[in-house]
Amino acid sequence: MNIFDDTRAVEQLMIDWNALRVTEGYRRVSFTRQRDEAMARWVAHGPHGETETHFIDFRTEHGALVLREVIELEERSDATYARCRNEIDTLSSLSENGRQKVIARIHDVCADAIRVDMRYRTALLTTYQHEVKELVDYIDERLEESDN
Repeated sequence: MNIFDDTRAVEQLMIDWNALRVTEGYRRVSFTRQRDEAMARWVAHGPHGETETHFIDFRTEHGALVLREVIELEERSDATYARCRNEIDTLSSLSENGRQKVIARIHDVCADAIRVDMRYRTALLTTYQHEVKELVDYIDERLEESDN
């Protein structure tokens, strides 16, 4: 492959990586909104018993831990993506050999981010989604019981 083909391949990896980053970001926001809406319903229908409060606290604390880890991964991914994007923007000022080295490095970073980091982030978001679902289901069940 020549430098043009290599650059195009890396650009495509960057596009794929960014699409995954954006998708996962939207998922995180959606789950957090679901959690916040459920908690607002819960608070509006208070006060609640000790057992119910304990369950809500457990779910929200566990979900918060997972969410913090997701956000840390997101921030690292954003920084790494920006660095790669900046390196691509400097390619025209490099020698042929320098361009090949930078393209190879960016390719490896992108491929690794897609293969490892995004899989881990997706897995964490799935865990967060589960925690939010359990919380929302519990809140909705308790509120339905109290309305009857």
